[in-house]
Amino acid sequence: MKKSIFEIYALAVCFVALLCFVIALGIGVYDLIQITNPDFTLNAYEYERYQSNEAFRGSPGRALGGFAPGIPVQPRRRPEEEVTQQREESYQAALRSERRGGMQSLIRIVIILAIDVLVFVPHWLLVRRTRVANMAT
Repeated sequence: MKKSIFEIYALAVCFVALLCFVIALGIGVYDLIQITNPDFTLNAYEYERYQSNEAFRGSPGRALGGFAPGIPVQPRRRPEEEVTQQREESYQAALRSERRGGMQSLIRIVIILAIDVLVFVPHWLLVRRTRVANMAT
């Protein structure tokens, strides 16, 4: 049975749409995990810096003093409870950020899936009509 150029085109579009659908579905599943369990998807560096006060103190972006040219910085030693509280608040903010990133990515994936369906369905119907027409002749 010889295939027409339209049928080959429609099948190729369906194949590509199906590949996009499978990839987007995989990303969407990861996004759902990121939304429901953000501490699992938090990158290793971020996760490790919130595991102890020492790791949190040593992380970049947590300078305790200002910088002035030629003047050495002597960081003040904060009470352990204050560091723990700041670390826990920062960890919660990181989890909220991770959850928000997952939600944004999931919205993008839903848009991609919707477009994918809008491309796949008409081409699949075109293939079916072409096959029915070929069988009738």
